[in-house]
Amino acid sequence: MVITRSILEIGALASINTKNASEFSNYITLLKPFYNLPEEVIPTSANRNKLLSLYLLLLLTQDGLASFHVELEKFQNFGQSVDEMEKDEFLQVPIKFEKWIIDGDFNKVYEALSLKHKFPCKEFNFFESDLLSSIQLNIAESLQSAYKNLPLENLKMLLFLKSNEEANSFITEFGWTLHNGTVYFAKKQKVLEEEITDEKLIIKNALGYAREMESII
Repeated sequence: MVITRSILEIGALASINTKNASEFSNYITLLKPFYNLPEEVIPTSANRNKLLSLYLLLLLTQDGLASFHVELEKFQNFGQSVDEMEKDEFLQVPIKFEKWIIDGDFNKVYEALSLKHKFPCKEFNFFESDLLSSIQLNIAESLQSAYKNLPLENLKMLLFLKSNEEANSFITEFGWTLHNGTVYFAKKQKVLEEEITDEKLIIKNALGYAREMESII
């Protein structure tokens, strides 16, 4: 069993290094039964926390917070407390990222991604681009819900965009408009329809109230 597990772990690491996320997920699925076995049956693998931490990061890039929490609960089933997991050199990385994302503290995520040398292993760096894209998407959706427009420089700062070229690409992808240094957010059709319906309802109620007042007078 130890040999089989080791072969699967090599395959999982190889898939991460070739940036094959689906293959990596498949290897983790095959490894989980080995990792769930008690230590009396098979010695705990030195690679377990490393590989499962990489898997947790993958879930974060896929916006899989529910699955993320399920996986964390399994560690508690192994007898590990949250405090112990947060002290683990591998597990603390996805746990911190998840907390920052939930809290909307995206600056800390970006800062951590910028300090690659502080990660416990090089494989963590492969998630930088996907994690950044994930938080940019969350921020972008919040911005277009909260604002009608923003100055381009403010948008670049909020979305961690380093150049106008990156900003233009983002603006095009989301269907926004750039005019005289200001980005105008395009609201989704469903949102517009809801707003129109609300406005019509307000007008209808106001007219009804006016008629009632006329009849009283």
